[in-house]
This record gives sequence, C-alpha cells and structure tokens, in this order.
Amino acid sequence: MRGALPFLPLALMACDPVPMTPDRAERLCQQEVRQADGVSGSVGIGVGTGGARGKGEITVTNRILNPQSPEEFLADCIARRVAGRPEPTTFGITVGRDL
Repeated sequence: MRGALPFLPLALMACDPVPMTPDRAERLCQQEVRQADGVSGSVGIGVGTGGARGKGEITVTNRILNPQSPEEFLADCIARRVAGRPEPTTFGITVGRDL
C-alpha cells in the first residue's frame, strides 16, 4: 500500500477534466451547426437483401422561431462552451418515413 503513495498525485491528475479550448469547442460545435436555423433533414437510399430501400427525415426545433446564420450559431456555441455554460434547452419534432 505504501508503494502506491508516490503515484497518488498522478492518479488525481488523471481525474482532472480536460480544459475546453476554443479549438476543441469549435470541433464539438461543428456537429450542432446544422440546426442553427431550426430545420434539418436527411435522405438515404440503399439496396439490401430485401430490395431497394429509402428513408427520409426532417427535424424542426424551436430554433426556427429565432434562426441564426451558421456563423452566428458557431460563434455563440464556441463562446458558450469555453465559458462552461450549459447547452440551451431545445425541443422539436422529427418526422421520418421508410420507403
């Protein structure tokens, strides 16, 4: 047990949270920027053992009431993450259809 004592500071440093840098915040925010205006969607097609398949999906969130340009959204998101503020609450609906 005494042999583990010198390694205690290293173990405690390993538990420290990773600091949020502007570069790291930008990488994380890039994933959210497609919802800047409150509307996003996707379309997919493929072929499998059951034949051709297709899928369409659209998501509308409350951000549609106060849309931002992707640049504005990205700047706000980076500033929020670097400051350590929580993500704003959003709500919405997703409608999809398999064809």
